[in-house]
Amino acid sequence: MKFLPYLMLTKTKQYKWCMLLKTNETSWDIGDIIKVKLYKKGLDLKKLDLKDPLFIQGCSGIGNVGLIAVRHMLTVAKARPLFEVMNLDMPSVAFVQDGLFTDWSNIFSVTVYLWRRSRGSRDVLFSCSYTQPLTPMGSNIISHVLLKNLGDMQVKELVSLGCFGTNNYVKEPKVYVSTTSKKLLSDFEKISNVVPLRDGRISGLNGIMPLMASSYDILGVSLLAEGLARISFNPRSSKALIEVLNTQYDLNLDVGALDVYSEKLDKEIDKLKLRLPAEQMGGPEARVGPEVDSYYT
Repeated sequence: MKFLPYLMLTKTKQYKWCMLLKTNETSWDIGDIIKVKLYKKGLDLKKLDLKDPLFIQGCSGIGNVGLIAVRHMLTVAKARPLFEVMNLDMPSVAFVQDGLFTDWSNIFSVTVYLWRRSRGSRDVLFSCSYTQPLTPMGSNIISHVLLKNLGDMQVKELVSLGCFGTNNYVKEPKVYVSTTSKKLLSDFEKISNVVPLRDGRISGLNGIMPLMASSYDILGVSLLAEGLARISFNPRSSKALIEVLNTQYDLNLDVGALDVYSEKLDKEIDKLKLRLPAEQMGGPEARVGPEVDSYYT
């Protein structure tokens, strides 16, 4: 019966009482509760003094297109690990060897890297993960933690890289763009080989991160390069993503190594075509139309 006095108040007084509670309540954010693992002791992410930082992410998925693109850029740019966010949505099991627990949780983590560029150029933050959260709740939680920390570092633009799965091997992949800003969409459409994604859904971190970014005053972009869905390595597709980034953000990142891998893969695909009946290598160029339920990346 402790709520009875409240219920007996007039509507006006009830409203005033509720507003008083709201102004006095303690605000919190899930990004404050779940801490990140810093790679340098005593590092304060809010005091990095970054130059208009851009954030680019790529996670495992179809063809691992986004993941490979980010891993290549990390190598070329010689970016350094900055912090790590543990993925809480992982199997609840502990492995033991010779009486000692083995720490294997880091394979589920998302690691953020920093590329400090020369004076006058935008700094770039990268993130990649070899796994994705198992559930939608896990994706939402890790997204909030990442976005909270990115906001602390004054990131205002986020680009997520992934794959638009195709049935055939594509030598000149298109890149499909989705954004939270009409201005950004227009900018990307001016780039050769970039077209807007007309419909569909983007699953996992590659979709939810750019979508939720607007809640943290960050512009969100998704880039999906066409790639053969049946293989886990599409260097031409990863290269296409980096070339779009080079054009849009003037990154000047070399893609020569991906060209070498692309040529090797071309030869393997040609050999496979000779061994298989023609009808098995046919089919539409890309999975488009009503039969596609999701562009999972």
